[in-house]
Amino acid sequence: MPKTGHFILHSNVMPPVTAGRYELVTEQVDLPFDVEPEHTHVQIAAPRYTMPTDQILSSFPPANAEGAFGDRLPQIVLKRRTLPWERNPAGLVQTSETPWLALVVVAEGEATLSTATAARDCVTAGTTLLDPDDKDVEQGLYLAVTETVVKKIFPCQEDLPLLAHVREVDVNDTELANGDDDGWLAVVLANRLPVFDDAAGKAVRYMACLVNLEGQLEALPKPLPPVASFEFALAQDWSVLASVAPGGGPDLHVLGNAQLGNVVLPAAAGLQGQRPPGAAGAAFAAAGAAQAKPVVSIDGAAKMDQPAVSKQWSSATQKVAAVALDPDAKRLVRDTMAQGFRFPIEAYAIEKVLRFPVLAHWSFTTNEGATFEKLMQELDVGLLGSVAELPPNTPAAGARPEVVQTGHIGLGHRTRRGDPVQAWYRGPCVPFPTARDSTSKDEPLALAHSADQLRRVIPDGREDLALAAAFEIGRLLALSQLSVVSALLRFRGEQFGAGRVREVLAQLLPFDLPGLAGERVDMGRFVALEVLNVLSKNTDRMIGPLRPVADPGRPLRVSGDLDQLIATGLGFDLAALRKRADAVGVLSALEQTSVPVALQPGQAPNEKLVVTALQAALQGELQRTLGVAAPAVPGVVPDVVIRGARGRAAAPPPDALDALIAGAPADDDEEDRP
Repeated sequence: MPKTGHFILHSNVMPPVTAGRYELVTEQVDLPFDVEPEHTHVQIAAPRYTMPTDQILSSFPPANAEGAFGDRLPQIVLKRRTLPWERNPAGLVQTSETPWLALVVVAEGEATLSTATAARDCVTAGTTLLDPDDKDVEQGLYLAVTETVVKKIFPCQEDLPLLAHVREVDVNDTELANGDDDGWLAVVLANRLPVFDDAAGKAVRYMACLVNLEGQLEALPKPLPPVASFEFALAQDWSVLASVAPGGGPDLHVLGNAQLGNVVLPAAAGLQGQRPPGAAGAAFAAAGAAQAKPVVSIDGAAKMDQPAVSKQWSSATQKVAAVALDPDAKRLVRDTMAQGFRFPIEAYAIEKVLRFPVLAHWSFTTNEGATFEKLMQELDVGLLGSVAELPPNTPAAGARPEVVQTGHIGLGHRTRRGDPVQAWYRGPCVPFPTARDSTSKDEPLALAHSADQLRRVIPDGREDLALAAAFEIGRLLALSQLSVVSALLRFRGEQFGAGRVREVLAQLLPFDLPGLAGERVDMGRFVALEVLNVLSKNTDRMIGPLRPVADPGRPLRVSGDLDQLIATGLGFDLAALRKRADAVGVLSALEQTSVPVALQPGQAPNEKLVVTALQAALQGELQRTLGVAAPAVPGVVPDVVIRGARGRAAAPPPDALDALIAGAPADDDEEDRP
């Protein structure tokens, strides 16, 4: 198990068998008789057209998010470690190290996301699937994309094993495990960076789709020779869209430009121009656009009657945020995120359109091109600790900021009482090494519980709020993460429960509980051992006196002479026995005394005696039951009349039952016949 903050990467975790229907045949041999083999049918289930939401742990970039996502590959994290390899993309039964899942990223206009469609129609016509009847849902979604776009943005077959892997993390690592139950996660990466359109200076809305590649490996692009450099502009090459149907293909209809005579594509601009070393991407694009005349972006949305898709991303984000409050948010959010990807490419494309089942999808917008490399290249370190010199003849633009050599800048600050004052602030990036507050290099900084503890007053009388601002920014960033908030709530709940149990035990137990500081103590085991010690010291008061191994039990209550009671129970005369015992002894007298028995060995019981005894027992039980159900009240005559005692009570008028009993033949007569 890796320690917290670390994880172990595995190329894959192969399942023993792939998903599908199997028949198990059991045969028994070496038996003296023939046994028919037993056939058992089992089905190993796995997603095929939709991914259950409980199997998706996280995704990046977040759904419906806006930001600078151009420097990281989108990814989706699945909870079951074997999911990417539970089917063979080649349509075989054997397992394969090539995953059947791929995460593709499409921009608006590049592909179409269908509405709910029958599962059998979610794959390209003519595709052969292993066991087509193996369906997890009846309807699913598919991604319709032209062959040209597939060759441009889809991964090749050789890249698929490199785009899926398994991470082993510590289940207690709330950041990496993210609530997973076993710490094994399957990750599927995209092969395309969702870059910002630097050339046109506009945001790009993308959709990430987890697609099923079963039976369509041959449609994937072939591997390209490796290139020594990487250009973001080439990754977002829109020229392929223009070459589909120059006269008005579906992509150009979406993008709004059908005239390519004077078009300078972003990729072409990047290839024709010579980017100066160290020049920023945006600055270089702006310079290239100024030199290439005329420059017309491929996004000719101004010529379209309807709003261009590229200008709908901002409203789509707001729509998704609005429908998220609807009770039917689960369906509406996904449908709204698909806006901009519903254009029917299949109706316009002049080339073959391929269909790939979509198991999961989400959209996001890259509206910033500020990668870390770009930010570092454009960083003006002169602003830290100094103020840039203005060119000559530059008009004054107001008061210059108050900057000192330590990198602090004077900013306006309003206290909690509302007083406007000036305070010092300094960011984490300074142009020189700084000294730590602690005296020792290895000694950690003092623990702070609030930002106010880090406010400092320097000799000039102002407050230095740098550390306090860093504390507050870090606290807010941490609380913006759901995993941190859930971990805090879980920690508080557990500690509250433990504290409550501790207080209850402290009031009940006759010994002191260990302190919270220092070494951790197993409270349950500690209490159990202490209770045993207390019990062993106070056995008489807390446990009671010891019982003997064997005791006589409870005494028998006998009224009268015991010998007479036993003789009555056995049915013989005690006086005669004593008289005979005086002559021959007690033992001889007992041997000569016969004890009456009900039946001799082998003798059948007398039915009349048995019936009489049963009637007496039944009568007694009936009397007892009536006494419980209707207890006698003094002075009240019960209405219940026992049938056997009818003759002694007041004779009621005869009813129908009495007439039947009077007309019934007597059974005793038949039984008495010889």
